[in-house]
Amino acid sequence: MISRLWGTIEEIGPETVLLRAGSVGYRVLLSPHAAGRLPAQGEELSLRTFLLWGEHQETPLLIGFLDSEEEELFHEIRRIGGLGPTKAIRMIALPPESFWEAISSGDVGRLRKLKGVGETTAKKLVSELRDRVPVSLAGRPSNPPTSAETSSGGPVPGPRGVVGAVREVLVTQFGHSPSEADAMIRRALARNPSARTEEELFNEVYRHGVD
Repeated sequence: MISRLWGTIEEIGPETVLLRAGSVGYRVLLSPHAAGRLPAQGEELSLRTFLLWGEHQETPLLIGFLDSEEEELFHEIRRIGGLGPTKAIRMIALPPESFWEAISSGDVGRLRKLKGVGETTAKKLVSELRDRVPVSLAGRPSNPPTSAETSSGGPVPGPRGVVGAVREVLVTQFGHSPSEADAMIRRALARNPSARTEEELFNEVYRHGVD
């Protein structure tokens, strides 16, 4: 599995980049968001990648991401029935944080402006991804969350900087998946909405761990 590429940009197309890594050139499919942020031809580039090769494909397809946030969003979208990986990557024309904000707020109109997204698909994105919004991208509500909100898996946010830092450590250092880390933080904040520091939130998370 090719999971990372480092190399020099040889060609830039509307949806792809040709990256020379050593003596091999890799053509990588990018999202509109990533394609608009590429450095110039001849510059060095590092990409996170996902190799797609199914029984109905004549050749493998390499999909690239500039950062982990975009890669995580791609995998969440592609798991929705009827969409798949190529549709998913072409939908990401917004920064991941803006995409998640549209999901969280139910902004169907904004989602409809994305490539390949009509009214039905936009509503499907909102309904199926709303409970997957990373806790680090949500704002703290004025009132403590209800038990119904917590059990449904909906966002139970805390202070952005604190939640983001705890989430990153859970994923990068402790080996939890992003969705598992989100669930752990949601439960911790539901038990103790007053947790305001990284230490307080960590203590609450590991008081119970993963249910």
